[in-house]
Amino acid sequence: MAEQGGVFPEVRAIVDRVAKSGATPLAVAEGREVLGVVELKDIVKGGIKERFAELREMGIRTVMITGDNPLTAAAIAAEAGVDDFMAQATPEDKLRRIRQEQTSGHLVAMTGDGTNDAPALAQADVGVAMNTGTQAAREAGNMVDLDSDPTKLVEVVAIGKQLLMTRGALTTFSITNDVAKYFAIIPALFASLYAVDAGQPGPLAALNIMRLSTPQSAVLSATIFAR
Repeated sequence: MAEQGGVFPEVRAIVDRVAKSGATPLAVAEGREVLGVVELKDIVKGGIKERFAELREMGIRTVMITGDNPLTAAAIAAEAGVDDFMAQATPEDKLRRIRQEQTSGHLVAMTGDGTNDAPALAQADVGVAMNTGTQAAREAGNMVDLDSDPTKLVEVVAIGKQLLMTRGALTTFSITNDVAKYFAIIPALFASLYAVDAGQPGPLAALNIMRLSTPQSAVLSATIFAR
């Protein structure tokens, strides 16, 4: 329209006002005449700002990556309470941003629902696709959120930490158990080297930390530990 000589200062003011309110302006025109501006508004879910605050307390930085214009993106970012935002992002921009974060040593979780989110979901360390999203997004993600709630990352992180703690505890117990079993079995295999000769302990007596005196007690101890 501008190439045809149209000048629309009033429309620009309306578009900027709509964008600053967090909505997406859509101008409708016929020829060189602007008929009006349609305001498309995404509804930010209630409580999402508090949820992002929880992520921040957990040491997780949130970044909103959107294809909206900078004014709209800035307004939504402020309303949602994210730490940073990236506007007018193409699928390539999203993928590049995730790779940059990973190169900096960060573990990246990505949530998305569109086909243009699929490359970024596949690249992220943890990709969470929304259940209401496209088939491409659901296939690219590591998991699908049935509630389609981006703040589910709070639960994902909490469960992940619990799993790591449980795995660490199980690993520690397994190692300790195996070591104890070996110290129970060794006296039975090398009883003669543990034996006391003329009041002097055998060369491996220092390893008999369980103070087992007979092969029978060693076998019994190994059986108990094995269970």
